[in-house]
Amino acid sequence: MSFLYPAFLFALLALAIPVIIHLFNFRKYKTLYFSNVQLLKLIKQESRKKSQIKQLIILASRLLAIAALVFAFSRPFIPLGNQTSKAAHQIVAIYIDNTFSMKNVGEQGQILEQAKLKAFEIANAYPAGTQYLILTSDLLPQHQFILSKEQFIQQVSEIKESPKSPKFSEIYERIISTFPGSEKKSDKIFYYLSDFQKNNTDFETLHPDSSVWTYLLPFKSDKINNLLIDSCWFEVPGRKIGQQEKLFVSLKNLSEQAYQNIPIRLTINDSLRAISNISISGKEELTVELSYTNNAEGIQLCKVELDDYPIIYDNSYFLSYKVLGKMKALGIFNPLNNSSEYLKALFTDDELIGYEEFPENNVQIARLKDFQCIFMLNNQKISSGLKSELNSFVAQGGSLVLFPNRTANFADYNDLLTSLNGNTIESSDTARLGISEINYNHPLYKEVFKKQEANADLPVVSGILKFTEQIQKSETPLLKFRNGKNALSTFRFGNGNVYSFAFPVDKINFNFVRHIIFVPTVYNMVLNSGELQKYAYSIERDEPVILNQNHLSDELKLINQQSKEEFRVSARNTGTEHKQLILNELISEAGHYLIKDGDKVIQSVSYNFSRKESVPEYLSGEDIQNQAKASNFKQMQIIDVNEARFSEILEDLNNGKQLWKFFIMLAIFFMLCELAVIRFWK
Repeated sequence: MSFLYPAFLFALLALAIPVIIHLFNFRKYKTLYFSNVQLLKLIKQESRKKSQIKQLIILASRLLAIAALVFAFSRPFIPLGNQTSKAAHQIVAIYIDNTFSMKNVGEQGQILEQAKLKAFEIANAYPAGTQYLILTSDLLPQHQFILSKEQFIQQVSEIKESPKSPKFSEIYERIISTFPGSEKKSDKIFYYLSDFQKNNTDFETLHPDSSVWTYLLPFKSDKINNLLIDSCWFEVPGRKIGQQEKLFVSLKNLSEQAYQNIPIRLTINDSLRAISNISISGKEELTVELSYTNNAEGIQLCKVELDDYPIIYDNSYFLSYKVLGKMKALGIFNPLNNSSEYLKALFTDDELIGYEEFPENNVQIARLKDFQCIFMLNNQKISSGLKSELNSFVAQGGSLVLFPNRTANFADYNDLLTSLNGNTIESSDTARLGISEINYNHPLYKEVFKKQEANADLPVVSGILKFTEQIQKSETPLLKFRNGKNALSTFRFGNGNVYSFAFPVDKINFNFVRHIIFVPTVYNMVLNSGELQKYAYSIERDEPVILNQNHLSDELKLINQQSKEEFRVSARNTGTEHKQLILNELISEAGHYLIKDGDKVIQSVSYNFSRKESVPEYLSGEDIQNQAKASNFKQMQIIDVNEARFSEILEDLNNGKQLWKFFIMLAIFFMLCELAVIRFWK
């Protein structure tokens, strides 16, 4: 037991007063002589003993009553939790979880509003002069400063739901770093108000700070049914004009309830393009296919949506992309071994692909950026300037196709391949070798063949080149020879692709050119080229947006397509010609955003809310206790927010278990005892 005002204990000296009064009341008896006093003597002795006992009881009652009053005014308490010492100034930090799951309804209404009310009660439980810190899921920079009680209450009342969902360890570390370092450990108190979703509670990664005492306040929500759109993706890469698209939509039913005939709608540029009705059982995942055709060029703003209540933020999924009107391909050929005629014949008058060509001794290097795909055709020599430009071309998202010349100096090819992190050429062979295997799962061939044949009739080629196999670990084989070596392989470099043939395209290998596999191979290499496009972003992830265009202004505009709200954003250099934007601090609403350079729209980005908050899995109080114990998180206590005595619990946690009321009642009891003895003891 400790005392808040121990100086009052000096008042115990007042106990001497009733003792002195009691002693003076013990008068000496005067002796009187009678002839026969035996009976009188017995009566007086008995009366005297009773009187002494009565006076002692009265004295004891008075002493106990005075002692109880003195103890009451000394404010005795039993320390709880962190009351090892009491500093003059306290700093109370409170985290209010304002993620989407806190919008769910509990016993007393929406649990976010309950959490805000509990934060007010916590603030009212502390004395004047207490300093406060507030933190929310947004991790806002203004929540790093000490607040007065009035400022704290004002900021709590302004809290709204947030799409961000940081983990417990991140919040804890932020609070620890925000506390002033000069304060004593008993000054630092941290309240964590949350529904404790399993996704965000990571005690196992926590590094507890013994100088901070943490109170965990878990809120419980009612069971809610939820059907959501988890993700979307296309069957093949590359969005082209006139292309029949297949968009796959992943749905999750996180409840036990089954859903029947739910419409899934796809709108593009505010026009309904596809719809599909689905039925899904409880706890089931389902993939839906939506088909449509790209009929227009330019930016396509897509939205997939369904209707489900009461959780609505995961009912929609936004994605966007750009459709190019006509792809441009370039052939750089060797005038002494010109094989560009095959490509010219293929692409002439094609509606989707335009084709140009340069001889290797007269390449207009400044124009390479105008093309999406470049074919190197049996080149005898590759200049150093051209190598450098080809490297930048691929890094920025272009596709490079190499048909090597088996009689050329391999040093030029190997310099280019090395700069692209590719496998280099070791030697050539004049032997003929048949192609025996096709990678049907690669986007280049995925939509070409109706069925996969193990023993397909494939061409035989000669002039085989042997490549090293140590450098390019991520190389993907597309065509293989009968000896297991790669006839055609591909690998990524930067934002682009490199396709490397192990044989030349010339008259000696004319059977490959006239084979049915030649056209889809070359054609799809072009169609799968172009700007690197990311269809959707998550608001929660700090992921940069890569700008596909070069030579942009340093300051751009970001426009919310729905609200028309406009932001000024600065493009950052990445070490390449492509710049990037960091937008996560600006984005708080899911939807489509347009990036403008001046008055020209150059790109679109689509943001979605994280689906982590959709998973209705929460830790119980027992789970929290067990996980905290397993993580050696000792400076912690769980508070039941539904406890009727919540305010008293806070008072006890702040000042310890208060005993002054108990001593007041004891004082009253002893006073009543004294009165009863005086009145009824005759």
